[in-house]
Amino acid sequence: MSQTVGQVLDFLNTIAPLSTAESYDNVGLLAGSADAAVTGIATCLDITPEIVDEAVSKNANLIVSHHPVIFHPLKRIMADSPVYMLIRSDISAIAIHTNFDMSEGGVNDALLELLGWESSGVLEQTNPNGLGIGGVADLPLGFTAKALAEHCKQSLDLESVKYCEGSANAITRVGVCSGSGGDLLRQAKELGCQALITGDVKHSVWIEAHNLGMALIDAGHYGTEKCASHRIAALLSRAFPDIPIFAAESEKEPCRYV
Repeated sequence: MSQTVGQVLDFLNTIAPLSTAESYDNVGLLAGSADAAVTGIATCLDITPEIVDEAVSKNANLIVSHHPVIFHPLKRIMADSPVYMLIRSDISAIAIHTNFDMSEGGVNDALLELLGWESSGVLEQTNPNGLGIGGVADLPLGFTAKALAEHCKQSLDLESVKYCEGSANAITRVGVCSGSGGDLLRQAKELGCQALITGDVKHSVWIEAHNLGMALIDAGHYGTEKCASHRIAALLSRAFPDIPIFAAESEKEPCRYV
């Protein structure tokens, strides 16, 4: 019996409840039909024209992304936009965003695993069950800020990372937040962290880190969340073994470095 888009959505709602998403977010089924029989599923961080083309070429009629393909209200839908391409190709789209950020086994847990660390808590608890945003890891051997930055670069397979030194000679507790978590810097310090690893760090946050004596690592929004597509694919593959499921190979960093 064929599985439907709605059944996939129901499963995702059990591992990353839509009700836990931030109020500003736009998650769930954003395009297509819940009644459509699923022929294949592509997973990705962002839905781009390349992702849609890959889904079409591999006979996948459902894309599950981390970032919503529709975030702000649309005033027009042009022929070269991902939303138009989804509709034209009869592909449904589901997003699990901030609800997956704070779910057990979600993006932040996947990021910690890539870094080789075990979680010892969350940076900001948002649910009574103890789940929340980001993670905290204890590092018995300790790192200098530079060594921590180099570890992030190697573990996350990045071209470069930005960092600033803190006042600690050895970093033994670190906060981690995928995506944009600079606003959790002070929270990380209050939890005893000597460093925060995140992305999209603003200039004012670098200054705040300096003033607080906190080491700060900017591994990029893409760099800290590209693990999402593989984690989503793995979770779906276990739940729906009869459906072809793949993390999109056409996904790539949208910017270049010189």
